[in-house]
Amino acid sequence: MILPQRGDVYVKCGADILLNGLKTDLRAEARCPVCGNVTRFRVDQRRIEDLAPKSPMLHVVEFEMSPGHLGVECESTHIFDEKDCLTKWLSTYTGKPGRVISLPEYMDSLNKRHPTKVSPA
Repeated sequence: MILPQRGDVYVKCGADILLNGLKTDLRAEARCPVCGNVTRFRVDQRRIEDLAPKSPMLHVVEFEMSPGHLGVECESTHIFDEKDCLTKWLSTYTGKPGRVISLPEYMDSLNKRHPTKVSPA
């Protein structure tokens, strides 16, 4: 992701980008773990903008670290550029069950929950 004050910053997973977007506007790129295609977007005022391709999916494994503190299991949390890649990845995935959601929907859910602190695991 690219932060206004710090420039390029590597993050652990796709959800980590969105969690950072709760705190600051940013630009981001995520590489699909199946096909390698890149998804690009901006987070502006806690909303997803300029999403390309238009309908990537997020598989996210969340857990509550403590009351009001959301954690994300980054090893199981990825952005997939298309549904076929997600389906292929899920066919061999044996980790904890996760949530499959679009990036804008996940960002909306984060905004609604507005946790006091968010942390990647």
